[in-house]
Amino acid sequence: MKKLLCVGLLLSSGAWADSLILTTEDAPPFNYSTDSGKTIVGSATEVVRELFKRAEIDYTLKMYPWVRAIEMAHYDKNTCVYSTTRTEEREKSFLWVGPVAPNDWVLFAKADSTITLDSLEAARAFKIGGYRGDAITLYLQGQKFAIDEAGNDEQSVQKLNAGRIDLWATGISAGPFVSAKMKVKVKPLLSFKKTELYLACNTSVAAATIDKLNATLQTMVKDGTIDTINKKYQ
Repeated sequence: MKKLLCVGLLLSSGAWADSLILTTEDAPPFNYSTDSGKTIVGSATEVVRELFKRAEIDYTLKMYPWVRAIEMAHYDKNTCVYSTTRTEEREKSFLWVGPVAPNDWVLFAKADSTITLDSLEAARAFKIGGYRGDAITLYLQGQKFAIDEAGNDEQSVQKLNAGRIDLWATGISAGPFVSAKMKVKVKPLLSFKKTELYLACNTSVAAATIDKLNATLQTMVKDGTIDTINKKYQ
């Protein structure tokens, strides 16, 4: 009877309430793996690991395709996903921690391209590639752009290199990082939206946990930790 009472007290005190499941995708330089998901690295990953360490919150972290990763955070209790763009459409579906990294949206072309752009509207004359389900692709599709969708940024770089697309829509950090990995020279033509990346949590996560994570993150901003981490991947 005493054992049952002890267990009940532990459960009622929220002993495991702060243990979260974190999901992410393969999206360098923010979150990626060099060994099929066994080891997850990247700038946002470093920020998130340090954040949870300082906040003293237990977590498990796994990598999935993007659609599954964000759906898990949307539907599964005590689950969060990163790195996520905080859009108007997503705002009420999650509780937000961040930002963990800047991520302005940019249209890239091959380094030898003669294309010039003075506005996003001017890009309608060209074939644009983007990552399926990504906030950038969804935004452009919402603006009635026809997007040649790929499974990931690397596939978009391959299409760009092969001439199957004229422009590649991605983040300002992802563009140089992924193209260098693929050994394809690109150049930014137009920055068309300023955005930041967040940890997006299921609405079941305790408000006190979200507050604790955001407060800890602000300390990391003030002491220079966030800036130091992000500079490593530029």
